[in-house]
This record gives sequence, structure tokens and C-alpha cells, in this order.
Amino acid sequence: MKFRLPRQVISADVKKIIDREVKKQKLAVLRASSRHLQQLAKVSQLIIKDGLPKYLVRRKLPHQLGHGIFLHPRSKPLVKGQMVAFYSGKTVILPQNKPDNALYSFEPIADMTLFKEEQRYWDPSSVYRPTRLYSLQVDALKTGNFTRFINHSDQPNVIAELVRIPKNQYGLSPSTLEVVYLVKKTIRPGEQLLVCYDGDAHSYWRALDIKPFPLLPDTFHLIANKNTIQMVSTL
Repeated sequence: MKFRLPRQVISADVKKIIDREVKKQKLAVLRASSRHLQQLAKVSQLIIKDGLPKYLVRRKLPHQLGHGIFLHPRSKPLVKGQMVAFYSGKTVILPQNKPDNALYSFEPIADMTLFKEEQRYWDPSSVYRPTRLYSLQVDALKTGNFTRFINHSDQPNVIAELVRIPKNQYGLSPSTLEVVYLVKKTIRPGEQLLVCYDGDAHSYWRALDIKPFPLLPDTFHLIANKNTIQMVSTL
């Protein structure tokens, strides 16, 4: 499995913009607790080593739904508040007035303004305007980790949060802003991990002109039969 990037890699220039925008927009960014830092460090090591932690299973779904991530049928439940992993990918800054059809991107910051030299780098084809708005995106299309395979649901059991990584003893470099997935409600063995892609305005699916498939955690379920794992459906 090629997706072994434990967290996003942010250049010094982008970090500077993020720090500025978080402060200017007064964004609600949670400070990761010691318990969460320990969980994130552990799963990050597993991603580097195995790609997909052994307590999770990736399976191809029917109905052209791509792949999904399930909790292994013989694993312990994931409990509310437990960290799943960082959402990782290529960090880019894009103009908000251009079409966005990215399937695997997460937008942690919108309505950003850039200085002239920053616009020249990130938007070289446009004339400089100090009021032009940009967004920060973490794009997992070509690089990232297993979180890119966590599908959408209107009734998710996983939630995305923005967190700050402080100095710590677990080997995680400090960061002003990271996207993390954590458990919203108990995930039982065999259930699919699901997160809601949309904001309040349902902008994700509207931008793609797609009607999402109504998945629930038990729509597709994994059960263990001797040495094999079988998928069953409630459809």
C-alpha cells in the first residue's frame, strides 16, 4: 500500500501563512492533549511501517463506491474521542474563484488573503489583488494515508477536527494546525469508518455535482469466518 504519509508536510513559507491566518481569523483550533498526542504518534508509526494498521481493513465496496476502511472483526472497539490518524497529503494554496473538483482534498482554512509575493508564487497567472481570496487544501489524491479511503456519511462515526500540536515527548513536530480524524461514537468490530465530507452548505457534493450514496456504519459489515474475512450488506 503506497499511502504511508503519517501527516502533512508543510514548508516554512506555508507554515508562516497558516500561522498568520489562524491568528487573523481567530480559528477554533484545539490543543492536542497528551493522550491524543500519544495515540497520534503510535498510529503514525504504524502507517510508516505497515501503511494500514493491522486493526483496520481496507475493502473494495460494491456500487462503484471505491474502497472503504473497516475496523477488523476481531479488533477491540474504537471508543469516542480516540484518535484515528492525521489526514495527510500535499498541502497547497488555491484561488477560491476557480473550479474545485478535488476528490480527496480537505480544506482546513478558507477566505485567506496573500501578500504580493505569495500570490505570485501560488497564483502566477493572475494579476495581484490584495482582496483576492484563497484556501488552504490538504490534497491526498497522490500521497497521504488510509484516511483518504474513509467514506462519507450523513451519520458518521468519525469526525474531522483542527488541532494544534504542541511541543511533546512523543516525536511529533509542533504545528499550528493539523487535520485529524477522531472517533465520534463507538465503532464496533466489522463496522465501516465514515466521516461527513460536507460543511453547513453541503459545498463538497455541490461542487462535484454528485449525490452521495447513503452509507451507514453497518451498511457494509465485515465478519470473520475461520481464516477469511467476508463482507455482508444490509441493503
